[in-house]
Amino acid sequence: MPPSITILPLGTASAVPSLTRNHSSLAVILPSSSTLIFDVGEGTQHRIQRFPLKLNKVEKIFITHLHGDHVFGLCPLLATLMNGAGGTADPDADPRTHDADAPPTKPRIEIYGPKGLREYIRAGLTLTYTHLGDWYVVHELHFPHDAPSDPTEHCYLKEHPSGTNIPQDPQGFWRDFAAWTHPAHGNVEFTISAAEIKHSVPSVGYVLTESPRPGKIPRDYAARISKHKEALQRSGHENPMKFLGLLQAWDCPEDAALELPDGTRLTKPPRVRGRKITVLGDTCDPSPIIPLAEYSDVLVHEATNAFLPGLDPATKGTETYEAVEERTKSRGHSTPEMAGRFAHAINSRYKDDDADGPDGAAKKIMVRIGVCAMGSWMTATGSSEGLRVTCARDGVPIEVKG
Repeated sequence: MPPSITILPLGTASAVPSLTRNHSSLAVILPSSSTLIFDVGEGTQHRIQRFPLKLNKVEKIFITHLHGDHVFGLCPLLATLMNGAGGTADPDADPRTHDADAPPTKPRIEIYGPKGLREYIRAGLTLTYTHLGDWYVVHELHFPHDAPSDPTEHCYLKEHPSGTNIPQDPQGFWRDFAAWTHPAHGNVEFTISAAEIKHSVPSVGYVLTESPRPGKIPRDYAARISKHKEALQRSGHENPMKFLGLLQAWDCPEDAALELPDGTRLTKPPRVRGRKITVLGDTCDPSPIIPLAEYSDVLVHEATNAFLPGLDPATKGTETYEAVEERTKSRGHSTPEMAGRFAHAINSRYKDDDADGPDGAAKKIMVRIGVCAMGSWMTATGSSEGLRVTCARDGVPIEVKG
């Protein structure tokens, strides 16, 4: 079984953080330990230091949209990741300002997000006189209506000149614009794609897809080879058992086979589907991403407002679920029921599950939100088979096993 992928919520609050829920941010740790960060709300670097996450493993950052509760922590995080500071009394004595015209082949951090992200980072670093000790690059995902811009103009110190503007394809997607290769065999192990999701400002959702993996070798293969070991050796197979290792290699030919003396052939098992994780930011309608997100193993989705009569004291006696949903949509957000209809795990604005104890109101609210999401799933499908609803909590990891 391949190593797990770990999803680690760093911040699960809505616009205003609480004592137990920080502004929006999510880490995904790949089997190679490479770490991806999705959104960087204010205080994210504190969460990274608090939770089991290694700063030196953060390679790529993905921003869903440019609302402050999703990006106010980005420039501070870059400063922490790359030894940034406000310079020295003698600017000429600061080595971080000297090699801006000699970029390395590969920047330390790659950042992706909607148009405006590059300008936001430049302004944040420039106006705070922040000098970074390493290089970053920004790639913007451009919508067809975005005005053309030259990403190499006005680069700030340590902004790598390889930044690009990535256009949508004719279907409205940004497909496979980033990839990770396996450190041992060099084959592409994961790719990431994106699509528009509807919010109050331009917003994108991301889909991380694992390449098909070598299939599991049937249990009887080893015994069958062992039974004919001597005959196979006489026919030129010095170590027949090595065939099992060949079948598990990523570059094993599809027609690889071992013919046994009794006339049967041991063939390569079919490749198995890789894992898929879809991460959405704020949205009232993520339907444009459906073709990319289909059959996701994990779907991360917000649920900013909920209708909880008799449980949430903020719920008015005359209010209805329909009114709550309409108000939520008008602000570009979702309810648990909307989230459940999209079959996902929830992020919300409510307090931590155990903020006021295991039997407190916060715990009951989160349980009810999970029930709401599950209920809408069952209404749509008639079954809850294969579904697990998790109300995300800051610092509580979710393991995605192979």
